[in-house]
Amino acid sequence: MEKILRGILSDVSYGVIRLAGRAGSGLRVLTYHRVTDAHPDDRLCVPVGRFAEQMRYLKEAGYRTVSMGRIERWAESALFLSGKTVGITFDDGFEDNFLYAFPEMRRYGFTGCFFVPSGFIRSGQEKHPKEDRPMTWAQMKEMLAAGQEIGGHSVTHRKLTQINISELPDETAGCKKDLEGGLGCSVDFFCYPAGYYNDAVKQRVKEAGYQGAFTVEPGPVRAGSDPFAMKRTEVSGFDSLRDFEKKLAGAYDWMHMAVQGVSQFTS
Repeated sequence: MEKILRGILSDVSYGVIRLAGRAGSGLRVLTYHRVTDAHPDDRLCVPVGRFAEQMRYLKEAGYRTVSMGRIERWAESALFLSGKTVGITFDDGFEDNFLYAFPEMRRYGFTGCFFVPSGFIRSGQEKHPKEDRPMTWAQMKEMLAAGQEIGGHSVTHRKLTQINISELPDETAGCKKDLEGGLGCSVDFFCYPAGYYNDAVKQRVKEAGYQGAFTVEPGPVRAGSDPFAMKRTEVSGFDSLRDFEKKLAGAYDWMHMAVQGVSQFTS
């Protein structure tokens, strides 16, 4: 019943958006976590075939991807970007990003940013089950060479608003230092673990030398947005292609906002 109601409400929202001519308004940044068939009941795990279907849809619909730097410049200075522009991001650094997401994106000439917790990467693959291993430094370097980006996602993936403020430099600047040392390149963007941030966290991210940061707050990035609180749209493992189309238009934004509001209030 919940799924049916969700579909009806999003259909209504999508219809209103299209009638108002607001479909695609702003710059939509998609959030993925994992692309794998290993955990079919986990909403953060998008099945491999479904991800391929979504990438094909973007290509056939005329979308192009854009770098995190161009998104940040759009937020700050309204740098022109066409309505068929989308950002693609991945959180958490699992190897399935390299094995399954990266080849599909490369197939269509798409690029994105993979936000990784440096401690997870440094822990190595041998300490984790095969289907839940982190990417290796070599795999990330291969993606970088193909035009992908790597971003910071803290060291330990803890909720940064719930740790001692004295630990924030280690989680922000420490992550950047780890990744830049392992990859041999600049790491310029950050993603707040689980979306938890406040003014103190933002300040430490700025002081660490990042150019911008992404949240899990729903909605498009608009001209004049805070470059250290850029919004994204989560793609769920349970989304149909129709859901994906509606999410690109923003039909689920208000529902995601309501769910997150309740979650933040009760956590």
